[in-house]
Amino acid sequence: MGMGFSALIIVGLMLLMLFVLRRQETGRRSQFGPAGVSEFRTGLYIDECLDRLDAPTEADEFAYTCTRDRDGSFTLHLTLHNPTQQPVDTLYTLRLDAGRETVISLIFLREAFNNSEPVFPPALLDEFMRKKLDARRTR
Repeated sequence: MGMGFSALIIVGLMLLMLFVLRRQETGRRSQFGPAGVSEFRTGLYIDECLDRLDAPTEADEFAYTCTRDRDGSFTLHLTLHNPTQQPVDTLYTLRLDAGRETVISLIFLREAFNNSEPVFPPALLDEFMRKKLDARRTR
């Protein structure tokens, strides 16, 4: 009887720990910053932004793909090939919201090898968004 009770307490503590960690991760992703949400604004219309994202060029900082998800958002997969031939990947959810200016929200999902922080410096992402979409960071 004592072993069963101890096992039940251990399982309960593990579930509690899992709940706390998931809640912490959700909170981290909703924060503004490199490992959460990055917000940009541009004078381009949404259709123009999508057209520019559909046309990768050699001058882009990253090799990337932008695919549409079922919920209407997009997944932006950025890849930077290092001289060591080891590609560095970052995955973002991309949201475009219309208004006087188009608001571009990048929500960090994951890094290669499941890092919880993006490897790319924010300045490199800012430069990519500036060149590709004439966008400036607001948060």
